[in-house]
Amino acid sequence: MGMDRNLAAFLAIARCGTLTAAADVLRLAQPTLTKRLKLLEDEYQAPLFERQPRGMTLTAAGRHLFEHATGIEHAYLQARETIEATKSRRLDVLRVGAGPLFRRAYLAGAFEKLRTEFPETRLVLRADVHLRNLPLLRKGELDVVFGALVRDDADETIEVRKMTDVHLGALASVRHEILSGNGPVSAEDLARTQWILYSDDPETTSMVRGYFIRHGLRPPDFTVQTTSYEFGLNLLATGKYVMPAPIELDTTFEPLGLTALPLDEPLDEFPAGAYTRRSSLQYPIVPRLLDLVAEGVGALPKRGAGGA
Repeated sequence: MGMDRNLAAFLAIARCGTLTAAADVLRLAQPTLTKRLKLLEDEYQAPLFERQPRGMTLTAAGRHLFEHATGIEHAYLQARETIEATKSRRLDVLRVGAGPLFRRAYLAGAFEKLRTEFPETRLVLRADVHLRNLPLLRKGELDVVFGALVRDDADETIEVRKMTDVHLGALASVRHEILSGNGPVSAEDLARTQWILYSDDPETTSMVRGYFIRHGLRPPDFTVQTTSYEFGLNLLATGKYVMPAPIELDTTFEPLGLTALPLDEPLDEFPAGAYTRRSSLQYPIVPRLLDLVAEGVGALPKRGAGGA
């Protein structure tokens, strides 16, 4: 038996924005979905949505219910996962989300060891930034997320494990003209070059712009924006661009003819690590993955603030 059907219908409508789209997601006839919403509104004696020509938006009462209903949904998922873990210690599929830092430096080795230790589990990796992976973790569509740690993320159902401090540096080809001098690359030099932004991650954008503002300079425009990290690396190889990147990874860039620029200070720094639902920690493969990645982080040579 699933979560209360009326609450599930309410959440689907709130997320989809229309009855038609929500009915498709739930595989229900639209009259059935409308009836469930009516029962919920009768129960709370308040309208939960404003009906508009292009869809439905939450009322004040609906916004309050959405917050609590989301919590109920998460609690139900945790309960179901914990009970399933007590019945069977095996996880058929382990779904992991990760940004470029963990994906490039640590996860290949960790996955290879998991394949040996847990051969019955299929491993799935979703390559994306943590801002888009975290909602999938809470919905149960991912089991572990690696990436930057959100400082104001207060969710008792999620276990957060810090693994390292990441220094955001600037990556470029070893042939880039910005490296023609012998000393550190200045903020003025960086402001005059062409930049690539990996992903549409607003946090990275803010960090880069904050660096220039601290130095009293106008932030540069991003000449190229891409959601493919590998495409960004390919463009860097042309010698024309600079791209923000975690300098802890610069040993993996050397075979590509790329290097972390020698800066006086990093563009920014932030903690990074793993998120997982507390209930999924009942499966042995999940804490084992966390330990393997933590071991890899500890074994990686530490880099200076300028990437040298």
